[in-house]
Amino acid sequence: MLSKRGVDIQNATKVTDIGFAKCLADPYNAESNPNGIINAGTSENTISCDIVAEKLSQVEPLFNKDVDILRYHDYTGLTSFKNTLCTFLTKHAKAHKQLDQNNLVVLNGCGSCLAALSLVLSDPGDEWLTMTPYSPVVKESVEGIPLTDIFYGDLCSQTSGENGKPFQLTVDMLEDALGQATQKDINIRGLFLINPHNPLGDIYSKQLLMDCLHFAKRHGLHVIVDEIYMLSVFDEEAEFTSVLSLEDLPDPDRTHFTWSFSKDFSISGLRCGVIYSWNKEILSAVAGVAYWFALPTVVQVTLNSMLCDEEWVAQTYLPTNRKRLRNAHEIMSKGLTRLGIPHLARSAGLYIWADFRKNFCLLQTGLINTKVATGVYEAEMEMFYELIDAGVYITPGQGFYCKEPGWFRIVFALPRDVQDQVLHRIGTVIEMKRKKSMKPKEIMCNSLLTK
Repeated sequence: MLSKRGVDIQNATKVTDIGFAKCLADPYNAESNPNGIINAGTSENTISCDIVAEKLSQVEPLFNKDVDILRYHDYTGLTSFKNTLCTFLTKHAKAHKQLDQNNLVVLNGCGSCLAALSLVLSDPGDEWLTMTPYSPVVKESVEGIPLTDIFYGDLCSQTSGENGKPFQLTVDMLEDALGQATQKDINIRGLFLINPHNPLGDIYSKQLLMDCLHFAKRHGLHVIVDEIYMLSVFDEEAEFTSVLSLEDLPDPDRTHFTWSFSKDFSISGLRCGVIYSWNKEILSAVAGVAYWFALPTVVQVTLNSMLCDEEWVAQTYLPTNRKRLRNAHEIMSKGLTRLGIPHLARSAGLYIWADFRKNFCLLQTGLINTKVATGVYEAEMEMFYELIDAGVYITPGQGFYCKEPGWFRIVFALPRDVQDQVLHRIGTVIEMKRKKSMKPKEIMCNSLLTK
């Protein structure tokens, strides 16, 4: 018999779980299973795995070399690996001074890093502030073991001002969301920032990042800046500012950085995440729970060997990966344009935020009432399943808690032939919808609007 919490966990099926499970059950393979489901919904970089696999294959056999790796070690990470990581992050995050390995913790994935920080920074029932749409991993990480939750405000696709852009974050929006939480007597412990953003692909300017950090300081909030896509900025003209590079942090004791190998190094299966914090008390508390999130020593030794080859990292892997991402993004963006699907063309990440709303009845309009929203969310899920039936999984916006039904995230970090299949299968579903007569569609729209 499950506990109440066990029942809640068992019943907490998310749309991302559904899509991923269907891909695992019937995976696409051009030769052995060409009618299988293509996974363009899970944020993985599959176009640079070959470079990393070749490099890791050159690592000397570990167990013939050092039996010490079979023993217990510091659960926050091997000292040698932490030193290597500090050298790596100092260089590639353009830190203003050499990072200190005593401020760094290694855990088994970025989700574990978020969970560990939430666990030591908040009590059950507390909530963390962020803005929708946002990565569901954030909510999953703070809900599970820490028993906290997310309080969010909503970004919208409508632009305002001469330089406005869809889903643009402002500090005024954060202030409004925090004010709403205060009115509801919700204790907000901190702010989550995802930079570069998932699913939007936005890169926060230095000014916006500093404004958000000042906002958090004014209200005594911790800030966790997740930079898991830090090295997946593929536009050569784009400027990325890591929180590690800021010399004048408004509140260093409440500012924390997370990163992982998963996205930037195409190795999500090795589960290695990093926390960097300037607060010794918090680091001590994280060390106290690291036993449950520890990374196997063999993985640390393997990744340490890879990172120690600084020439390979800087001259081979990173520039090649960025070029491949840039080309893959261009292919997907042009393909979506040919299909008549508007989308945000951004400079970072592994995905494109695409607007399928014209395939529903509320083209370019806001939500009028809850019944309308519910009906269009149902239409969004209907299209999700139609795409699955056509052999492609892309993630609907409700998987990212987006308030506007009709947006989907499409992962473009796929080989060219697989991208072609993704676009073909999406186009098949759109064509099927276009062939439906206009009169029934108009009737459906009017029905939704008058209920």
